[in-house]
Amino acid sequence: MASLLPEILCDISQQAPPPCKDYYNLTVSKTEVVLRVWKVSNPNRHGGAHPTSDTRSHVDFLQDGLLQGRIKRVFGQSLVEYVLNLCQQHFDYLVRLSDDLIIGILSFLDWEDIRRVAQTCKKLQQVCSSEGFWARAATAPYGRGRAVMEGVSPAIQRRLLVFHRRQALSRAVQQQKKQHSAWHPQ
Repeated sequence: MASLLPEILCDISQQAPPPCKDYYNLTVSKTEVVLRVWKVSNPNRHGGAHPTSDTRSHVDFLQDGLLQGRIKRVFGQSLVEYVLNLCQQHFDYLVRLSDDLIIGILSFLDWEDIRRVAQTCKKLQQVCSSEGFWARAATAPYGRGRAVMEGVSPAIQRRLLVFHRRQALSRAVQQQKKQHSAWHPQ
């Protein structure tokens, strides 16, 4: 599983919240956490705008509350928690798999579970809405029995099956949104 991990586990850049105009870059590799800061200032007052870099090993980062606080101020608490998990060797292997492998794994789930998995992150949402997934969905039972329509060609059967499955999935998503909407209290 370690071979699935690239050298850079996370790389994100963002401008600091107002009134600060500094630019931050956070890079998490397999061994260290690097926070780079470009100070935005009047170029006439200062010579050049060279970035400052703060590098910590994973063990040191776990104990450095000051650096965690700086990251939280710019990137938010959820990213700090994500980086802490990476430093503790809690990797998100599923999103690092190829799309074909993810589609193969999804073929063992029921539609309700696939809908829930699609809501976990952007990568899985993209895979669940891809043409490759729906092409495979036409041939895989996804936890349900297959109905046979007599007098209809297999190509049309597949298209109808994909159409109805997409309709069912979109209805389930709409129902989920409606349940969690402020306009439709429970």
